[in-house]
Amino acid sequence: MRTITISLIFLFFLSGCSQSVGNPTASDIIKENEDADIFQWNGLVYLNASNIERVQELELIKGQELGEITRQTSNKWLFKDGVATELPVGTKIYESNDDDTYNLIIELEEEEIVYVVLLEG
Repeated sequence: MRTITISLIFLFFLSGCSQSVGNPTASDIIKENEDADIFQWNGLVYLNASNIERVQELELIKGQELGEITRQTSNKWLFKDGVATELPVGTKIYESNDDDTYNLIIELEEEEIVYVVLLEG
């Protein structure tokens, strides 16, 4: 009986640990909004911030090129770095002048668009 009780407590503890909170994944975002304009870079998901006033007020400047979009898909299971839902393949990704990874800039048809990272908390 004691072995069963200890096993149940251990199982309860393990199931509680698996409920850890982390950053949203592309799968999480697409589940909530199939039309989300997102891409993944360095394991983080970025959202088009064109309609977020506080981000537009930052006056960010395009910095060094980081890479480009390598695939376009709305399939939540195929997301990895360089994959986007809306941005076409070949779209360049740039860092911004704020020296962090919270805002990245893409250049699309000679227009610069800021994407903001989606973080938990």
